[in-house]
Amino acid sequence: MNEPHRQRKRLLRKFSLAITWLLCLCLLLNACAQQASMAPQTTATPQGSVGPVPTPIVLDDAMLIQRMVQHMSLEQKLGQMVIVEFNGSTLDDALRQMLQKYDVSGVLIENKNGNAQTREQLTALNKAMQQAAPFPLFITTDYEGGVVNELRRITGERPSEATIGASGDPQKAYQAGSSAARDLSGLGLNVNFMPTVDVLTNPNNPGLPQRTFGSSATLVTNMGRAYLKGLNEGGVVGCLKHFPGLGSASLDPHRSLPYMDRSLEILNQVDLVPYRTMIGEGVVPMVMVTHILNPQLDPQLPTSLSPNVVTNLLRKQLNFQGVIISDTLWMGGVSNTYDLSHAAVLAVKAGTDLLLGPRGLTETATMLEGLAQAVHSGTIPTQQIDASVTRILALKLKYNIISHEQALLLAGVLEPGEQQK
Repeated sequence: MNEPHRQRKRLLRKFSLAITWLLCLCLLLNACAQQASMAPQTTATPQGSVGPVPTPIVLDDAMLIQRMVQHMSLEQKLGQMVIVEFNGSTLDDALRQMLQKYDVSGVLIENKNGNAQTREQLTALNKAMQQAAPFPLFITTDYEGGVVNELRRITGERPSEATIGASGDPQKAYQAGSSAARDLSGLGLNVNFMPTVDVLTNPNNPGLPQRTFGSSATLVTNMGRAYLKGLNEGGVVGCLKHFPGLGSASLDPHRSLPYMDRSLEILNQVDLVPYRTMIGEGVVPMVMVTHILNPQLDPQLPTSLSPNVVTNLLRKQLNFQGVIISDTLWMGGVSNTYDLSHAAVLAVKAGTDLLLGPRGLTETATMLEGLAQAVHSGTIPTQQIDASVTRILALKLKYNIISHEQALLLAGVLEPGEQQK
């Protein structure tokens, strides 16, 4: 074999070897690329960064209230259905226990209990109670005028409903509601059990001295609407009372149970006119049901304990979607026949959301224990409790008694100390 031929053969071997190496390299690179594509993808984080910021949870009011209710124990829910009375002018241990151990929904400020002595005292007390309460409170009172004025030692006298009604001028009623809202807000209160919308058909009615706007359903409706508007615009929750109408009573339900044999036809023509009108207008946050025995509505139970009155008449026929509150359950119209716990269970079974009644720590504990037993036994469905608490929390949220950030904390969306982004 000559020399040129051997050189060509060596070059061919080198060329083949180079091609083989190139093919191996390509296979290796392709395998690495496939392995890299299957590995988890990561994004480089700039120095000093804590990583991606989580998207904040956005909840509308209905969803937020639902989360709050889901986050509550049965005991907390039942506590939110009770407004308590207490003695004294300061936040003592008994009151603190009602707020913190029993999670009550609110308190009733009354003269006879020594709650309202001076402006500075009441303002400090209300602030201390709100700071101590896990759930922001309804701080309530009867700030009427004339005979009934639980704050007269602080604010002085106010014109009665009868005086306002006699003017025939709804603007005076609006001004009365507006000034009441300013007084109450300035003292730290947020609920006024007003306006009284009883149509006075018995001028000798012992339970309503100077407490009604008049004997005309139209006048009472116009005055009540204007007063309620003044309260609502001032940021104070108003409450129509005394459903289904106390105007024809000849007994005071504080002492005994009035018997009023009034047909639904008459009630619709007179007593229910203010309720039907304002509920239809969507301006009523709360209605108080009083203690009357009307055999044409319920032959056995007082109106405040009757499903036929509370649920069928008020909730269904009049289509009221707000908070239903009982008149005070220690009043003689109920307590002469029913003990406090029994009355509370019957009122809730009837469809009441919020109970006025226990006076002090012992009565509060007893009432809540009775309600819990009724739920555990199936006497009161848990779904009904949830519906009532939903309405109560919705009202507190609407009037900013519970702030949005407090609601997020109560719903478990924020942790204590964490601020909403």
